[in-house]
Amino acid sequence: MARVVIADAGPLIAFAGIDGLVVLRALFSQIQITGSVRNECLVTEGVDAQRIAAALREGWLVVEAHGTESVPLTPSLGIGESDSIRLALEDPENSLLIMDDRLARRYALRKGLNIVGSVRLLDMAERRGLIPSAEGCIRQMSDVGYRVSIDLLAQIRSS
Repeated sequence: MARVVIADAGPLIAFAGIDGLVVLRALFSQIQITGSVRNECLVTEGVDAQRIAAALREGWLVVEAHGTESVPLTPSLGIGESDSIRLALEDPENSLLIMDDRLARRYALRKGLNIVGSVRLLDMAERRGLIPSAEGCIRQMSDVGYRVSIDLLAQIRSS
């Protein structure tokens, strides 16, 4: 099991949007984020930003203070994704990166990083009895504008 769990902004915003940060907290006792991810999560006011700010105050969501915002690793990656990957690369064998963006995931996998996406986390949460339905949560995420595929859940469950 990874000793360091690092989250990108997208999954945090998606889980916060459905009031599901409690799922992440139950799966992982602590999650680290970079300053750029924090800024991305809190840039617009809203209930998701309020929930993420509360998780930061509670101390289970922690901003890792390692340098400042940097430049994207490639033109197709954002700063938050790039900084999250850089943080995971500091200890790749003991890090788990929570990331959904397809291009960022490909880049992270090429670098040998361990990654997990929101759909797999929801599947894990359902199997552990933390939520009644992963499918229901995926539909809620879609309803609040997060691009996530219900088909991916079927793929995960058939593998």
